[in-house]
Amino acid sequence: MEGKKPIICAAVAVGPYDVIGQNGVMPWHCRSDLYHFQKITTPHPCIFGRTTFENLPHVPLPNRFNIVCSAQYKNIYQNGVFYADSIESALQECSGCSKVFICGGAQIYRYAFDNDLVDILYLTQIKDAMLAENVRKNPDLYCHFYPGVSAFFNSPKWQMEKIIYSKNELPTNTGNTSAEFFKFNRTR
Repeated sequence: MEGKKPIICAAVAVGPYDVIGQNGVMPWHCRSDLYHFQKITTPHPCIFGRTTFENLPHVPLPNRFNIVCSAQYKNIYQNGVFYADSIESALQECSGCSKVFICGGAQIYRYAFDNDLVDILYLTQIKDAMLAENVRKNPDLYCHFYPGVSAFFNSPKWQMEKIIYSKNELPTNTGNTSAEFFKFNRTR
């Protein structure tokens, strides 16, 4: 008997010009976004692409079922992580869960949105003027979010709400990086 289908969420932090990464890592450090990511994804399963997972600072992420997708894997458990050969295999492992989070990278997001899998998008907009200037000068050095932030704002397919934290709840960011948090629910 198959379990209940979970709500499929995507969690993404997007910098200027829809940037999500550079050489497998996020090109910013934003403490408030790290807090937000932990808060929304705990205790739910989190699905990552291989490169994204390998570049996390601590693996596996605590208090979450970590799933790594790559065509090179054979659907096995190892050291508390499930290595799936596809997103479909990863989602089958999550049947019966209330929510599942797709956490990147670019190929995983592209597949999820191209195949209409995502019910809720948690989007963090990273504001960083220095990064914006670097991306503007060298856009090909960065990995970009597909389908792009503009696909969600003012779209009839997505209902947006801003997520507001109390002033004392979020950790203080360092440098010139700040963040805004949004939740987009798919309208069906």
